[in-house]
Amino acid sequence: MIKISRDICVNTEAATRREWLDTNGIGGYASSTIINCHTRKYHGLLVAALAEPRGRFVLLSKVETSLVSDDKEFVLATNKYPGVYHPTGHQFVDSFEQGLFPAITYRIGDVLIRESIMALHGENTVLLCYEMLEGKVSPVMRIRPLLAYRDIHTLIRENMFLRPKCFVEKNGCVIEPYEGMPPLHMGTNRASEFFPGPKWTRNVEYLIERNRGFDYQEDLFCPGMFETRLHKGKPVIFAASVEPLGNLERKRKGETARREALFAASRDRTRSVHWLKYFGDQFLIRNVSGFASVIAGYPWFGEWGRDTMIALPGLTFHAGRMEFGQEVLAAYAGLERDGLLPNYLDQKSEHLAYNSVDASLWFFWTVQEYLKAGGSRAFVMKRVYPALRSIVAAHLDGRVPLCGLADDGLLYAGNETTQLTWMDAQAYGRPVTPRHGAPVEINALWYNALRFFLELAPPGDAALAERALTERAMEAAARLEANFVARFWSDEEGCLCDVVNGERRDHSVRPNQIFAVSLPHSLLDVPHMHAVISKVQAHLLTPYGLRTLSPRNPAYSPFYRGDADSRDSAYHQGMVWPWLAGHFGEALLRQAEDKAGAKVFLRTYFKPILREFPDNFGIASVPEIYTGNPPHLPKGCIAQAWSVAEAIRLNKLLRS
Repeated sequence: MIKISRDICVNTEAATRREWLDTNGIGGYASSTIINCHTRKYHGLLVAALAEPRGRFVLLSKVETSLVSDDKEFVLATNKYPGVYHPTGHQFVDSFEQGLFPAITYRIGDVLIRESIMALHGENTVLLCYEMLEGKVSPVMRIRPLLAYRDIHTLIRENMFLRPKCFVEKNGCVIEPYEGMPPLHMGTNRASEFFPGPKWTRNVEYLIERNRGFDYQEDLFCPGMFETRLHKGKPVIFAASVEPLGNLERKRKGETARREALFAASRDRTRSVHWLKYFGDQFLIRNVSGFASVIAGYPWFGEWGRDTMIALPGLTFHAGRMEFGQEVLAAYAGLERDGLLPNYLDQKSEHLAYNSVDASLWFFWTVQEYLKAGGSRAFVMKRVYPALRSIVAAHLDGRVPLCGLADDGLLYAGNETTQLTWMDAQAYGRPVTPRHGAPVEINALWYNALRFFLELAPPGDAALAERALTERAMEAAARLEANFVARFWSDEEGCLCDVVNGERRDHSVRPNQIFAVSLPHSLLDVPHMHAVISKVQAHLLTPYGLRTLSPRNPAYSPFYRGDADSRDSAYHQGMVWPWLAGHFGEALLRQAEDKAGAKVFLRTYFKPILREFPDNFGIASVPEIYTGNPPHLPKGCIAQAWSVAEAIRLNKLLRS
């Protein structure tokens, strides 16, 4: 689908800005740059989500592969050390391709070799397949695995606790580097010999971590070397796994067939959307508890309730994965507590963090999208409605922590020290965008939730308690409807305020007001919708999504660089978020008199995130954010669930 040419691959500066990703459906992945020179501590060939110890760990960081012919050794690996790249295997890279899986092609004289990488679905196993495409020689292949065996967020140094002994098996070996960690099984599909030779590779550098202000040097452990021979027409498969390897050729064939079937099931008349749906599956996982869920972003995000609710429609309902989407809905419905859904499922423990006010309110919209896509109302009433009812009742009863309804019907949340909305960044020990009070999108979501609940509520002959709740919900919706515009409308800006807190009102022009137009049940009439769209379009719209703050605001920060505090300070103060394009598009279509013209505009304007896959940053995905000013450089996570999901959903809206 994407092919990157040699002139980019041999340029280390250009090549190391391009990253690939391959996932295994259980929270693990393989990822690196297009020349397999790691630039992040999160890069690795076998990054596993483990049940014991619980968490995500970089087990196999990388392999150094070389070919020996006529007493000459050609090393295909590339590493960054202080002041130098060594070895310089990138000089042999002929191209990089991303299709059903990532693949790198190397040329050495008249020999052409392709290395493909596959993370096996449902297993903490990675397969590296080497195929000779051209050439008349049969070189000796040497494979040196480099182990990290540490949490994805930390780095490791040479230490006395590592146990270097390997247990040799047929065509492979097993090593148990640390007590309490799973063993690593490594081996090949063809006759090979393992030569033990424990050695530390010191001071490997990760340049992106250095630029981000984190530790960036690491020592990796090599237990020894595999040696085999590569023949044309006889691929060599090297595997690493936390389980015994089994038949590697059968596993590769099965994984290829699974991906081909997934690609066929993701069919779309537009080729780019077809691939977008295919890669959207990377975010759908079953975690170590068997829980159907969504990874918010790779490589460092875990499972977030808010992100799951926003991303689920595009990744599942509108991408032909209805059953998995249903399972996620039912699973999260079972986690409702005191009117909230968990905002964070800790991958290191069973802890659930109920620290967002909007995850449970987005849940209503997610169910609406499910039904809109042809989902079963019977399923909703049986498996989901009890949680929806409980959320509404908890808010009306005042049982939701740090939340409450005012006399004017507005929903208030948080205090000076909390960040309960999606703009939740903190820097230098304090919230960057304090939004305690009544945020505009929280109230738009609350109103939409009330109206949708009333649509679902049983008819008038239901039990007395049910009728009482629906009457209270109807009254709360009417009260909010009567006061929303008066409380939020800013004559000064000609749009909605971002937050209302008593007599104080935040007039900052932010994208949160777009949800008051895009959600199925809106509190605005058409003239107010027009005004909101006009303001957002004038101040926040870019081809990559919406800015989080108007450039005319003194607090606007268009660049995302420096250490963690510097980056977090800009996170919601001007960065462009692609996922907001979906709701802007829906809002524009809702109030447009010329809907056909609006669709043409959206399809053309948002082409960079709707129809074009980037061949830089995160290849074949949509990133977390872009910088606020042109040329809008990609930043943050290389692949973000709700960015991809909303691109899928908006593409569908533009064809309806």
